[in-house]
Amino acid sequence: MNLVRFHNHPHRTVNQNLVNELFNNFLRNDYDENYLNDCNCKPATNIFETDKNFRMELLLPGFKKEDVQLNFHENVLTVKVELPEEKEENREEYKYERREFGVYNFERKFKVPKTVDAEKINARFENGILELTLPKKEEAQVKPPVEIKIG
Repeated sequence: MNLVRFHNHPHRTVNQNLVNELFNNFLRNDYDENYLNDCNCKPATNIFETDKNFRMELLLPGFKKEDVQLNFHENVLTVKVELPEEKEENREEYKYERREFGVYNFERKFKVPKTVDAEKINARFENGILELTLPKKEEAQVKPPVEIKIG
C-alpha cells in the first residue's frame, strides 16, 4: 500500500483564498470606477415654509456658483449641473486607488405651488449651499383676522 500526500488541503485552500482576496481588494475601489459619473445622485435638500414664502437649501459641496443652472417654467423649478467632461490629459500621472466622492452632473425638479410669485424668486450660493427663496403671491399669504364691528 502506498501513501499519497495531498498538498491541496481544503482548510488551507479556503484560508489562502480569503487572504488573497483581502490583499487583492485592499487597494481596489469598493465599486465600479464610473459609479459617481453614472449614478443618479441628487443633492440633499431642505424645504421650509412660512406664511410669506418657501425656502429651499440644496447641499452642493465642491460646486461653484457658475456650475449651477436654475430654471422656472410652468410651476416647475429645475436645478441642474452639467460639468464639462474631465479630459484624461488634464489629469496628472495619478490615477484613483480609492474614490468615494466627487462632483457629478445632476438635474433635480421641484413642483412649485401656483401661489409662488415666480418673478421674485431669489437665489444665493454660499459655502456649498444653494439657498432659494420663493415668495408667495400677496393674495396667497395668510392675513391676520379682521375685526368686524357690529353697528
